[in-house]
Amino acid sequence: MTTTDGAALPLAPVTRQGLLRVGLHVLLAALPLLAISAHVFGLITMNWSAALLVIPLATTILALSIFDPHPEDRVILHGFVWGIVACALYDVFRLDTVYMLGWWADFIPTMGTWIVGPGASTTTGAWVGYLWRYLGDGGGIGVTFFVLAAFLGLHRRPAGVVVAASVAFAVFPVWAGLIGTVWLAPRGQTMMFPLTPTTITLSLIGHLIFGLIMGLGFVKTRSAHRWWPWTPVVDWFTPADDAAEGTLRVSHPFPTSGPVRSAARPAVSAPAAPATERPHVVPPPPLPAGHPSAPIPRQHPSGPLPVSGPTSGSHPRTGSGALPVAGPTTGSHPRTGSGALPVAGPTTGSHPRTGSGPLPVAASSRSSSATRTGSGPATGSTPRTGATRTASSSGSGDTGNHTLDPETWALWQRQLATTVKGRRTHRWR
Repeated sequence: MTTTDGAALPLAPVTRQGLLRVGLHVLLAALPLLAISAHVFGLITMNWSAALLVIPLATTILALSIFDPHPEDRVILHGFVWGIVACALYDVFRLDTVYMLGWWADFIPTMGTWIVGPGASTTTGAWVGYLWRYLGDGGGIGVTFFVLAAFLGLHRRPAGVVVAASVAFAVFPVWAGLIGTVWLAPRGQTMMFPLTPTTITLSLIGHLIFGLIMGLGFVKTRSAHRWWPWTPVVDWFTPADDAAEGTLRVSHPFPTSGPVRSAARPAVSAPAAPATERPHVVPPPPLPAGHPSAPIPRQHPSGPLPVSGPTSGSHPRTGSGALPVAGPTTGSHPRTGSGALPVAGPTTGSHPRTGSGPLPVAASSRSSSATRTGSGPATGSTPRTGATRTASSSGSGDTGNHTLDPETWALWQRQLATTVKGRRTHRWR
């Protein structure tokens, strides 16, 4: 994760209470290793130091972290976890050389019997010894390094620098302290392991592995230092580190409890662009009439509709005047489109729906009744009222009246009334 924050918000000052809290964590982290050295030198047995110092202090700090958490507890927890992981990977190498290659002895079960007390079995000593090794030694070293790195501001340095510092810390003081205890203590080589080129080399390689894993863990979880509430003692940050891989520059405002947001870089205003005049847009000239891209001329919405045919009449929906037909004989009804429309002769007759004027009926046949569809070009007139409708023949060679069937006439009128609704001449029936 690469985060660069330019303008830092004011950080919390280092208070006595905060230093005391972190000091307790560091003291608890250092006690497991110091207890081994004190036992080998004969100052205090590990049974007493574990019962009187390590276990009570660990319980107290655990209660404080649960009921009164501080921002720095997150960094300390990451160091504790990564110290255990590094110790486990170190033991993969060490136990391979101990139990499979037999190059040196395993003194961890013996150290476990020191913690339990006299008369403890080797099996019990192995369980207690490795629990002490992972939680006390490995986790304690991880916490110590993470706290020192936070105070020194290593989370602002590149990943290579952080890993190198972690490996150096694993060699000195951790490995150097172990070798010094074995060499300087009167019974160090008897109680722990003899100092030979093989044991020195293997222990050094193991601590190099430990430092490498712990440093990589610090780089992976360096974002946890966003919750570190104090300014680093050494400000390693330089402008050149801003683009370096793995650098992190974060800061937090006061107070020191709870997650704090990182500061944001102040926005740098860009220089304003010079003002320019808006260009004058000249519209193009209108296109000439008849051009394919020219607009279509708009016609007036009102006026008579053109009707093709030898004769002309009123619009079929106006309800007045003569009805236009297609020819001198017959045509379809203009609204329903069904059947042939009887006409009055070679010109036009009255509209069949207005009720005025002669009613067109069939006249070409001799004595055919005028039905709904019509049968020929004949005209006649029929009164508006009455049970029956009669049409007078005016064709040549035919005399007499043709009476329409009342049911046919009523059916015709209903169809006309329902075809065009809301007309003045035909109300709802």
